[in-house]
Parts: sequence; structure tokens; C-alpha cells
Amino acid sequence: ALAKQNVSFSSSEKPIGGGVAFTYTNWTIGGMFAQTTGLPLKIPVDGNSMGEYATFLPGVTSLGELLEKEGYHNCLMIGSDAAFGGRKNYFEQHGDYEILDYNWALETGVIPEGYHVFWGMEDERLIGAVKDKLTELASSEEPFNLTMLTADTHFPDGYRCDLCEYQHDSDYKDALSCSSRQIADLVKWIQNQDFYDNTTIAISGDHFSMSAEIGNEVEYGDRHVYNCIINPVIEPIKKYNRLFSTMDMFPTTLAAMGVKIKDERLGLGTNLFSDTQTLVEEFGASYVEDEIKKNSEFYNKTFIY
Repeated sequence: ALAKQNVSFSSSEKPIGGGVAFTYTNWTIGGMFAQTTGLPLKIPVDGNSMGEYATFLPGVTSLGELLEKEGYHNCLMIGSDAAFGGRKNYFEQHGDYEILDYNWALETGVIPEGYHVFWGMEDERLIGAVKDKLTELASSEEPFNLTMLTADTHFPDGYRCDLCEYQHDSDYKDALSCSSRQIADLVKWIQNQDFYDNTTIAISGDHFSMSAEIGNEVEYGDRHVYNCIINPVIEPIKKYNRLFSTMDMFPTTLAAMGVKIKDERLGLGTNLFSDTQTLVEEFGASYVEDEIKKNSEFYNKTFIY
């Protein structure tokens, strides 16, 4: 319903059908990195080992850094340990994000001492904390960017929380439906707040589902990463039959906030509100995938080292 009522870029004529996730963008930190830098996370180590390193691609310029430069207060809220996968380092070093994660929730009494379910705390508790934080941020005259990451639909089988209903033939599908309802309710809550008129909401999956259940039921080529943009300052020229990747969400998110982008491209991403062809539309997904896999001295020297 949110996709139909708002801006959701689709790969077909249907209102729901987002972009593809290429190699180096298809796990959590890889997806978050791609959508905030327009780049694949091409690192010479296992993707989730980046937390073991002191610096996180120091040559990259991210969405958070651009907003920080314009006076925004950046905040990341997640229900798991932010250090996992290098997420804490990335967001602190690229935008000076305030990090409110599972450990913060324990320290501040948001959850009881010793509380731990699934990846940390369930989305119901995270969303409650997000509402409190949004209220606090909106009371300041400082513009803000609050990014939240839900986890109840995560690998391997999702998490059945107290709000889940028995609608489907598996816990995973029930968790998907429950998450969908919770996000819809959060959006409605935001829309009833005084700050909503001057606020843009971007909802996106980080990557394809890693559930074997979904993999067995849906052909890989038919899978896409969900996106929905609510209350953008501009309207898209073309919402449907757009071929794109999650990297395109970087300039698209900024454009939704009113940022003007030279030539409509940042990194490997293209502003989907414009009529400029994405790399996928211009060259095809297979070609882009093959090029991303190749070694790039420019990438290594400019971004990693």
C-alpha cells in the first residue's frame, strides 16, 4: 500500500518491483554502504570482518558526510551490536553518526539487563525507541537524518515477536507481514507529527532475502530490493519500467530531499527521479556485474588506502 500511494521505483509496470543487488552489495553492511555511497563494498577481506579494522574506506564520501557538512545531525539506530560488520566504524567515520544500538539500549535501560533475543532486541522495541528519538531530534532546530535498521526479517528464519500473527505457512513469512505492519504504523505515526511536512522518508531493503525458503519459491531473476520514498520534494519523471540497482538509491535519496546533482550521478548511482539512464539501463545488469567484479586500482588507491 505504501508503494502504491507514494514513490516506488519499479522494474516493471507493477507498483512494486525495485532494483537489483550486485556482488559486493548483497549483505547488510554492503547494502547500507552501496545505498549511501553509490559504490560496491569491494574489500580484500570477508565482508563482515570490517569491524576488526580501525578505518573504513577513508577515501569515500557518503550521504552522511554530505548531510553533516550541511549541518545535519546524523543518527543510526539498530537493535543489534553496531560493531558487527564494521557498521559502527563506517557510520561514525562517515558522517559522525550518533550510534544507538543494542549495547546503548542495555546501558540506558531501554531493555532490561541481560535481555537478548534473536540479534539483540526485536523491532518492536527498536521502533519504540525510534519514536522517542525522533521526538527529541525534532524538538531541536538542527536538521536531522535518522537511519534505522530492522532485523526481525533477517536470516535464517526471521523472528516471531509478540506482535506476529499466524497468517502464513511459516514463521518467516509471518515475520515479514509483521514487519510490514510495524513499518506502516511507524510511517502513520510520523505523518501525524508536526515535523512531517518538512521530512522525507526513504524505506529500502538492504539486499535480497537470504532465506532458503524464499529462494526456493521465487526465481532469482524475479527478485528485487524494495524501495519507497514518502514526501519527496520532487516528482519522478518515470517510476515504472526502470532498471536499476541499490547503488542508485544514494543520489535518489538526496534528490528526494531537494539536493541538485550535477549530471544526475554520484558514484555508480543515478538519480531515479531524473530521466538519465542508470548504468543498468545503459549497459545491462550482466555487464555491470562483470565490470564490478574486476579489480580496480582506482578504487583501491582512492577509497581503501
